[in-house]
Amino acid sequence: MKKVFLIFLVLALIFGTVGCDSDKKDTNDTATEVKESKEKALNDGTTTETTEQTASEPVVAKDKIDDEQALAAVKKYCRSNNPDLEEIEKAGEYPVYWEVTSSTEDEIVVLYRSYTAAQIRYYIDRGTGDAYVTEFVPGITDKEERTDESFNIKDYID
Repeated sequence: MKKVFLIFLVLALIFGTVGCDSDKKDTNDTATEVKESKEKALNDGTTTETTEQTASEPVVAKDKIDDEQALAAVKKYCRSNNPDLEEIEKAGEYPVYWEVTSSTEDEIVVLYRSYTAAQIRYYIDRGTGDAYVTEFVPGITDKEERTDESFNIKDYID
């Protein structure tokens, strides 16, 4: 039974990482670039600094995506890309969930915990709906890594 489980786990991890790009960008590098960009803009006087808010304090502005829309759209996106996902959820054999883990004025981060144990984060721009994806697999990868997957969340909002 353990051999079957290990084989399933290895196959799930292989299939879970199939779309990953070897030129992945470390999210810490991305965060550093964003921070440097903000600092430059602040020094130029072209913008003002905003404060980060938690997921329990959603920021909603006219024509911007709110946390609930983002969460529902990411679920729809995941299910449309994996038609078997709904059956896996219903079976309850493996933990699967989604949650908003970060919410600022400009960005929402939705975490999807896959049945393969992968932690997939969707970084969503509130204004444009543009989203990019990162993946972290505990015990397999050392850190969260950006994938080549991107889409517009507005295509999945009801």
